[in-house]
Amino acid sequence: MDDSKKHYTLEEFLQMEREPGVEYQYHAGEVWEIKEAAVSYNKQHYTVEEYLEMERASNMKHEYYQGEIFAMSGAGQRHNIIFSNVFGEIRPQLKYSSCRPYGSDMRMHIPENTLYTYPDISIYCGAPTTTDKEEDTLIHPTIIIEILSESTRNYDRGKKFKLYRDIPTLKEYILIDTEKICVEVFRINAHNQWEKQEYNKLQETVQLPAVNVFLPMKEIYLDTRLAKDVQ
Repeated sequence: MDDSKKHYTLEEFLQMEREPGVEYQYHAGEVWEIKEAAVSYNKQHYTVEEYLEMERASNMKHEYYQGEIFAMSGAGQRHNIIFSNVFGEIRPQLKYSSCRPYGSDMRMHIPENTLYTYPDISIYCGAPTTTDKEEDTLIHPTIIIEILSESTRNYDRGKKFKLYRDIPTLKEYILIDTEKICVEVFRINAHNQWEKQEYNKLQETVQLPAVNVFLPMKEIYLDTRLAKDVQ
């Protein structure tokens, strides 16, 4: 990226996006590099009220943590295929239950550590609990699913999982890889410890006992190059 250049055309941005190893975000002619979560504003600290006011007026998504606002990276084609596959499997299985799945447009808040974020998929059981009259932010999910990308995998596995563990209702955390066939499921056991189970074969089925949902690996990776490569 040419740091001296102030504005880019959409065609220039798309050409930059095709380059491997780096992800960029584009808005109104401006381009910036996305690594994990990149600060997108000059002001150092914001109140929750300021963040929510700005977020509701924005056409982009941002995380909020301890007064700072971070731009969230976009998703590629494989990410979106996997999201559609997984959500399409979950929704019918929960249709007549007390649990409901949401996509990445649903903002989630963790009062215990201040984080506001947008999980790829989240499942809430019972009556949804919102944080304000707008009813556009939920708390207390039972399951969170993140679909990994090159720019976010370290964050999702590390700091973000640490923040998610502050959620008192969270029972399972699922990471779905987009670079290889691999699903990691972290479950909290009877001793309040997180245990990991890994799935690496298309013949396996991911089990989510907290909500009685089953996700065949072949359905998770349906229509992706990863599934075709092992056939």
